[in-house]
Amino acid sequence: MDAIELACKLIEFDTSNPPGNQRECADYIADYLKSFSNVRIYEKDGVRNVLAELTFSRGEPTLAFNGHWDTVPWSPEAWVTHPLKPVIHGGWLYGRGAADMKGGLAALISAFEDVSGLEGLEGKLFLMAVGDEETGGFKGTRHLLSRTGLRPDYVLIGETTDLLLKVGRRGIIQAKLKVYGDEMHSSRVYLSYVSSIEICSELTLLVKRLDPGDAGDIMPRTTFAVTIFEAGVKENVVPRVANMHIDIRNTPKVSSRDVEALLKRELERLKEKYGEFKYELDVREAAKPYIIRDSYFVRVLEDIYRKLGLTPTHDAGGGASDGRFFVEEGVRNVVEVGPIGKNIHGINEKVEAESILQTQRIYREAAIAILRSGGTDFARKSCT
Repeated sequence: MDAIELACKLIEFDTSNPPGNQRECADYIADYLKSFSNVRIYEKDGVRNVLAELTFSRGEPTLAFNGHWDTVPWSPEAWVTHPLKPVIHGGWLYGRGAADMKGGLAALISAFEDVSGLEGLEGKLFLMAVGDEETGGFKGTRHLLSRTGLRPDYVLIGETTDLLLKVGRRGIIQAKLKVYGDEMHSSRVYLSYVSSIEICSELTLLVKRLDPGDAGDIMPRTTFAVTIFEAGVKENVVPRVANMHIDIRNTPKVSSRDVEALLKRELERLKEKYGEFKYELDVREAAKPYIIRDSYFVRVLEDIYRKLGLTPTHDAGGGASDGRFFVEEGVRNVVEVGPIGKNIHGINEKVEAESILQTQRIYREAAIAILRSGGTDFARKSCT
């Protein structure tokens, strides 16, 4: 079975998350891998995570392929075809999870199978096919790392990157805000009053424009987006309380303290316009940002790109990924490389079929480069 056929098979499984506790896809992957590798299952709250291992020698180095099988929920309305019935049209493979990330996962599995038949390699190659990535990864990659103690020297993640070398990710900061205003009958708004809804409405527009001036050449600036807005008790009552949730994606130059200070500054400014009001602000870091563009593994992949006739281009945009869990454990050689995708999380999600095969070749060459390097190149990588 080639990588495109395998991607089609994986798409046919409903792995929408939530609930994210489906077993069929993970079991299929485990059975597929058992014929040529050592496979173990690690389960957390119904989420099945597959860890396959190829051992070429007892020593170093160790390389891990990482990909997730869960997808966001789907609805067949407005799709050209059913989300779980993959179709290839015009060179694109359509289906829920085609781009995020069953296309990349199929390429990882196929490359893993390719490498299993090679000789002259040293160290170990792992394949981590995990769940829960779409809802945080704590039952997936985080759990697997905690249970096994695995700390790979190199990590290659197959998230869709449009063939860019993703060498960093912004972090996640979550801010919860509760604003207290005046509760009153809606017919009396000609009187002086403080409206929690009006304050939060203006803040929604203000935070969208906040720019700490921290953008880099490959990493976007810190962004603020209001994702939840709750207020109101009755149609003719101006409510006392309005609640907001602000999702912040931060660069390494902006901390949670910086975010809290920025939001408080804007809230104090709003008091000058709307009058005195009370508020409660809770700011918490959910994921740390990172950027590692000068590692040994990046240089290896750049060489592979040139060998395959591709131009290596760095990127550090997009949302968070499971890469952060490896970085938190001190792994300095973490890179994401994946196929070309469109409409991720949306209607008619698709992945370019040829790019699945292209990434399979990249993964295979990366494994050969690392596992044939032996002790010489391995010793150098720990310094970067």
